[in-house]
Amino acid sequence: MKNLNIKVLSDIIANRIAAGEVVERPAAVIKELVENAIDADAKSIDVEIKQAGLAYIRITDDGQGMLPPDARLAFERHATSKISSEQDLEHISTLGFRGEALPSIASVARVELKTRPADQAAGYMIKIEGGQVLAEMETGCAPGTTVLVQDLFYNTPARRKFLKSQATEQAHCVQAVEAAALAHLDIRFTLIVDQREILNCPAAPALPDRLSALYGRALPNELLALEREAGGIWIRGMIAGPGDHRHTRQGMRFFINHRPVEHRGLSHAVIAAYQNLLPHGRFPLCYLFLTMPPHLVDVNVHPAKREVRLRDEHGIHNVVLDTIRNALKGSDLSGGRAQEAILKGTGQASAPETYAQKPLTLGWSAGRVREAVASYLTPGSRGTTPAEPASAQEQVAEAELRIIGQVGRTYIAAQDQEGFFLVDQHAAHERILYEALIRHQGELPRQSLLLPLTFELSPAQSGLLKNYFDFFKRIGLEISPFGGNSFTIQTQPEAHVQGDLIALVREVLEWLEEHGKIDEETLKKEALQRIACKNADKAGDRLQPESMLALIQDARDLGTLPTCPHGRPFIFRLTWQDLDRIFKRD
Repeated sequence: MKNLNIKVLSDIIANRIAAGEVVERPAAVIKELVENAIDADAKSIDVEIKQAGLAYIRITDDGQGMLPPDARLAFERHATSKISSEQDLEHISTLGFRGEALPSIASVARVELKTRPADQAAGYMIKIEGGQVLAEMETGCAPGTTVLVQDLFYNTPARRKFLKSQATEQAHCVQAVEAAALAHLDIRFTLIVDQREILNCPAAPALPDRLSALYGRALPNELLALEREAGGIWIRGMIAGPGDHRHTRQGMRFFINHRPVEHRGLSHAVIAAYQNLLPHGRFPLCYLFLTMPPHLVDVNVHPAKREVRLRDEHGIHNVVLDTIRNALKGSDLSGGRAQEAILKGTGQASAPETYAQKPLTLGWSAGRVREAVASYLTPGSRGTTPAEPASAQEQVAEAELRIIGQVGRTYIAAQDQEGFFLVDQHAAHERILYEALIRHQGELPRQSLLLPLTFELSPAQSGLLKNYFDFFKRIGLEISPFGGNSFTIQTQPEAHVQGDLIALVREVLEWLEEHGKIDEETLKKEALQRIACKNADKAGDRLQPESMLALIQDARDLGTLPTCPHGRPFIFRLTWQDLDRIFKRD
């Protein structure tokens, strides 16, 4: 059995531990208390929250429990059973070690702790409010520990102002439990949110079983297993092929010695391994676990222990990169399906590689190029105001517009009386569709689907979606619960004629997870951008001459800056005078 005798650290050791606030949001409370339960050898951990954890958090474990003196001392700052000397800081093998969690939580909430070691006949209860002990007594309770946290930040209302929406904070709480469940397969986890069971994960023999219990049908159909040992460091995990990607980095999960972490080097290695396999701005899905001797990783660099420092950052980066690249090369998921994924992605895939990969230098300054782009499609206009009614001369110019053809099935080449220009077919069409959608007032017209679409989300996204049913309905998507974390889509916007509606919903939820509390107008613009993107002509689509002509004519009528909704320019113009200067004919 581990040595669980509680003691107050010396000033020397306490000063070496990075100080900082560990209770930044309800999810941080859950993380710290679950880590304490894991360190106490719990095999079952139950988490219950109400109102995204602000009103109520209860965590119950079947771990070792504490004797009354240890339970009292646990609420003292820097009191810990995990380290005793400075040397212990170099070999930390537990999740908690700072001794800040319980006193920090108790200082900003109403806390009740019940605990009993299995060999004791009675348990012990202590109540603390705002850091002050209100009561302590003997009590009956099951072996293990239960911590109840109520009215979080009740005495520091300014803290609440920095929190995101309740839906976002709830998603963070769910993610905290998910992370612990992924890192510790041998422990049973349950999560109840507002009296509804969200998670029920029994102890799992292997990672695929735990992933299935957590995410169900929200997982990709195929995942690749990773396993490699290099220099005493084990790399294990699972990754999705290039056909399954995300709008944000939140699908990239990293664990070092069973600790969920954020690490820029590991993130870079994973993204680099998928280079040229994913559409622009998309990120892979991976669950990566590294196991290494404790002295090779410094977990004492962040107050909440989220970030770590590796002794051999460069070497581990390269091993991870090489491991994932080899897995992708040896799988069918990286061949033709990867190319298909690029073409069906956001439409921002790279153009075909050119000979020698050397850019053509025109000798223009950046300002000169911007000036050419800003000239837009209408000669003499910057496109910042709606176009005036066409004069007789402009009508002649319109008639002289001639389509030359497609370049790389990505750009439309055309000319008029002023010169030559290239139009990015996807970016231009995306802007046209977006402007048509954004001008519509109120709810977007919607049409019923012949067959409703059924899909499943992660528990975190499931809770988030339920708070945005009305919003999705206003943009044409009527969504209903279908049991558990499953949902159905019954309608789509009338303007939506192609694209994956389920992917659209997932992307909006990923964006909400990343950005948190935002106003509805901003959210509407973001969602409509995605609808426009999914319906616009893609890079790689073959267009007929009449379609190219109509697209350019519609773009001329926009009266907006010549960029897609994401800010990418969609027009590059060279006047006849520009061409003469380039070829020294002036």
